[in-house]
Amino acid sequence: MLDKFWESLGEDLAGKWLGYVFSPAFLFWAGGLSMYVLRDGWLPLWQWLSGLQIVEQTALLVIALLVLVGSALLMQRLRFSVLRLLEGYWPWPFKGLAPRLAARPNRRFEGAEQRWNALKTKEAQGALPPAEARALSELEARLHYFPTDPRDVQPTTLGNILRAAETLPTHKYSLDAFVCWPRLWLLLPESAREDLSAARQGLMTFVELWAWGLLFLVWAIFSPWALLVSVLWLGLASALNLQAAMAYADLFEAAFDLYRWELYLAAHWPLPQVSGDAERSAGQRLTEFLWRGTVEPPVKYAAVDRE
Repeated sequence: MLDKFWESLGEDLAGKWLGYVFSPAFLFWAGGLSMYVLRDGWLPLWQWLSGLQIVEQTALLVIALLVLVGSALLMQRLRFSVLRLLEGYWPWPFKGLAPRLAARPNRRFEGAEQRWNALKTKEAQGALPPAEARALSELEARLHYFPTDPRDVQPTTLGNILRAAETLPTHKYSLDAFVCWPRLWLLLPESAREDLSAARQGLMTFVELWAWGLLFLVWAIFSPWALLVSVLWLGLASALNLQAAMAYADLFEAAFDLYRWELYLAAHWPLPQVSGDAERSAGQRLTEFLWRGTVEPPVKYAAVDRE
């Protein structure tokens, strides 16, 4: 019985070690070693390692593994802060720059919206050639991942993708995501939670990758090639970040589209009988109730069949 326990424990530890070995932290430290070798060559390092005793080599290996695991764990604790920075939520003294930098994507959005309106009008007239049809499709995607309210525009593309997803439930159903999402999460089916968790984890992994790419600049003390590697690393991580953010945004929006009624049922509120303004009015009142516990006028709780 104990043999099975230690075997299981060993398999778990092996899986975790493999996860760390193939992590962005490993790429960072291995890349730093490569930059050092690029400057001084392998021979001095090999001679130094060969001169160590077996105990010293073992201790060095253990220290290297501890540094790898410790740095990876530290980055996992910092990745949410890194994500907030990538979204455009900057601390003082850079906080004042965000609204100014957000003005540029807002102007691009206005131009894209005007182009979209022109193409939609032309499409309604039945005179849209294939090239313009493709352009309209691309504009549809761009505008979908952009906040509709200029006050919500962020200075970064990643921030606008996530901010658009966060504000869509408010614009569509008057359900504030900040208030409703923690409650809706508890009501989602297991499969939906798993998909959302996987999408969120993928996003955070690429955020970590971006952060390690930025830190790679420190290896420029060994070789100027580190600058080029860092730039390429950041470019790749940024592209992966945007793809992961769009995947998560789609699932986040879909959760409200498909399961928002669970909020009404769980709160014993009557379901809106018609869509449009009536549903938005009900959503606004439900948000007020969930956030503050107050509502005007009073609402009669709906009976819920428990069977």
